[in-house]
Amino acid sequence: MRGRTTRITVLIVLIMALAVASLAFRGIHIDVPVLPKVDREGTGPLGLKLGLDLRGGGNLVYQADTGTRLVVTFTDAHEAKAVTEALAGAGLTGADVQPQGSSNLFRIKTVLLDSAKRQEVRDALTEKVGTLESVAPTDITNPTPDQMEGALSIISRRVNLFGTEEPIIQRFGDDRIIVQLPGATGSQTEVEFSQAATEAAVRSALASVSLEGARIEVRSDRSYRIRTTTLDQAKRDGLRQALQDQVAPVSSYKVTSAIDNAKSLIGQTARLEFKERTCTDLSCIQFTDTDLGLTGDDLDNAYTATSSTTGEWVVNIQFNSRGAEIFSDLTRRIVNVNTKRIAVFLDDQELIAPVARGWIRDGRSEITGGFTRESARTLAVQLESGRLPVPLKLVQESEVDSLLGAASLRSSLIAGLVGLGLVMAFMVVYYRAAGVVASIALAFYTILLLAIFKLVPVTLTLPGIAGFILSIGMAVDANVLIFERMKEELRIGRTLSSSMEVAFSRAWPAIRDGNVTIFISCGILLWFGSRLGGELVTGFALTLFIGTVISVFTAVTVSRNLLQLLARAGLSRHASLFTPEGIRRPAAAPAGR
Repeated sequence: MRGRTTRITVLIVLIMALAVASLAFRGIHIDVPVLPKVDREGTGPLGLKLGLDLRGGGNLVYQADTGTRLVVTFTDAHEAKAVTEALAGAGLTGADVQPQGSSNLFRIKTVLLDSAKRQEVRDALTEKVGTLESVAPTDITNPTPDQMEGALSIISRRVNLFGTEEPIIQRFGDDRIIVQLPGATGSQTEVEFSQAATEAAVRSALASVSLEGARIEVRSDRSYRIRTTTLDQAKRDGLRQALQDQVAPVSSYKVTSAIDNAKSLIGQTARLEFKERTCTDLSCIQFTDTDLGLTGDDLDNAYTATSSTTGEWVVNIQFNSRGAEIFSDLTRRIVNVNTKRIAVFLDDQELIAPVARGWIRDGRSEITGGFTRESARTLAVQLESGRLPVPLKLVQESEVDSLLGAASLRSSLIAGLVGLGLVMAFMVVYYRAAGVVASIALAFYTILLLAIFKLVPVTLTLPGIAGFILSIGMAVDANVLIFERMKEELRIGRTLSSSMEVAFSRAWPAIRDGNVTIFISCGILLWFGSRLGGELVTGFALTLFIGTVISVFTAVTVSRNLLQLLARAGLSRHASLFTPEGIRRPAAAPAGR
């Protein structure tokens, strides 16, 4: 028994040392060849990752933009302005008209049109613009799950390129995507004066427009970079005027907003392009790509299948009539040419560059390349999403200011410390020495839990911290059950060591069953949160789940081991220190006469 207690004590000390070490350094960067790479560093206290509501940032909601897309070809060249005016005359004032290379080809995005409205649009274009050569309409209806998954993948890649830490990107319902960008808040102003200006004068001008907390970076005696909270157009104009009037004439003035940059990047339509690649050698290390005018708009379908000859996973693609014609000409020219490839790009990122093994005349082709089922499906989703079946529009935008996030974090930390202190005080006052043991175990629990939050890592939000604070109170539940049972055993005359063992063994079923119900509740919350876009529910459930697991470990291992150490240290003779009530031993039987 003593050897087991010693081994567990060493294990607890080792775990505690590792947890303290992980929290002592703000950043943890470990890159050992035989071990997984560890790179953990957050913006919060102790290097913890903070979510949108604590760090500040932007919250964007995108919705699938359904409607009708028209590819219109005129016999003669025309300007886009004339096409827009003709559509407005037909009642389509919000239509988006984009020229496509040649001056007689236009792509039009508008609301969903029925057959009668399409004919009205055709008549208006013919009457007010010119003779039509062709009109190819495409209706974009409600998206499929795979199409939304493709859009989700594109946004995730763009947000990662934007450099936002710990973004939350997930589907919401059938046709919406939520994008949360922690840190995407605030504005950066680049200003250059026509003559030398002092930092004090710049700061005074900022104060005059209520921007006293701005950070100023002096780049030269004329050039400054100013970081502020997010500025709307009125504030931007007011700041420029204040600098102009109070400092010096402004020769250059540019304001960029992090959330605006993110919106610009995310809001772009997915660009799927097929290019002809010419290699300088057979290995194709050096090459040049030539634009073919073949894009995702020319792709009708992309799906996975197994090859009828080899049985391996492949990706089948099908072009429309225009795409089939371009693809046919391309494959005719490069078939069996070892220095030619067909390069496929999504958002300027290369997806694949296969060779042409035959002349494809009908626009149907099969892409091979040693795919697994999952990799083939991923490529098909990327190709499908690139043909723009799910254009997105921004339907909701909100911003959490970093100052609000800092106040929320400060309040949360105070609440956590107060809650921890009150629980510890109660345990010590009521359970005496046993309460001290519970308090030590609770401190161990808190340090270990924060270390796990950092190492996993868990992005902390306000609901997540609420789950953490709730788990602190629940962490002593097991101790209360054990101590109450131990009190009963001491009352009937058992020794301290015996009372501890009996209390732990008999309290364990209640501890186990109580925590299993919490695990089930957390699992349900995680399941619903991940499918319904309830990231607030998910954060609460995750921190509560992890906290409950650690609380069970500290109660049945740390607390038990500490009590055994105290018993071995000679406190067995002072059992009354471990119960809030005095121990009344059973009266001895009277001696026989």
